[in-house]
Amino acid sequence: MAEPAGLAGGSQREGRDLQVLARFTRVLELFDHERSRIDLAYATSQLGLNRSTTYRYLAAMVKHGLLTHSPGQGYALGPTLSRVGLLALDRLPLLDRADPVMGRLSEAVGETSVLSIWGGRGPLVARVHDEQSRFIRISVAVGSTLPIVTAQGQMFLAHLTDERALRRALEGLDETVRDALLAKRPEIRRSGIAISDASGDGLRGIAAPIHGVDGSLTATIALIGTISRMPQDKDDARVTALLQAAQTLSDPE
Repeated sequence: MAEPAGLAGGSQREGRDLQVLARFTRVLELFDHERSRIDLAYATSQLGLNRSTTYRYLAAMVKHGLLTHSPGQGYALGPTLSRVGLLALDRLPLLDRADPVMGRLSEAVGETSVLSIWGGRGPLVARVHDEQSRFIRISVAVGSTLPIVTAQGQMFLAHLTDERALRRALEGLDETVRDALLAKRPEIRRSGIAISDASGDGLRGIAAPIHGVDGSLTATIALIGTISRMPQDKDDARVTALLQAAQTLSDPE
């Protein structure tokens, strides 16, 4: 018995839709921590399609915010995925546990606390607790990627072991700055503390590592305040409080 024309047409459309979805998914799978950008030639070779078909898929994904395109630089993940990613981050147990710990830390030391995860090229801000008691408060936008020279960036940099990831994190930096950051890595791993000054903004950040059950670095927790308020001494009580908060979040429940 022949399938009714309407049902046949619906099945064909559903099949095409599933094919588009599968190819969109395949494009997204081309990205990882080692590859934050792709170009048309790479996507064409990996998808096994011709160049014009691959281009149409990439252009459609740009149109819908799944990708962004920069001439000469290729394609990167787009704003729609960033929003979805942040929603997914909200479901992580670590972030749920972090809220009360960060609240207590900020209240105890009188400074803003920030929790970041690695975003491929720098720390991605996942949680912020602004200290509410001060007249002038320092805040950081959730979802923003911090420079690698920040305390959080230096902490992640100190724990990167893959050479390609290390090169990508340092890409575009002045050679003097790059060498200085690399020289700090052993001491940061030893002490468990990274300190950075943004002298142009009058700010100082202090970061500590949050480790997973396997001992690997999963996130950083940091305090951010003005240079006049924030300590440089690693034995300061505020640094001790930061390390204790990091240890609390590192301990598996």
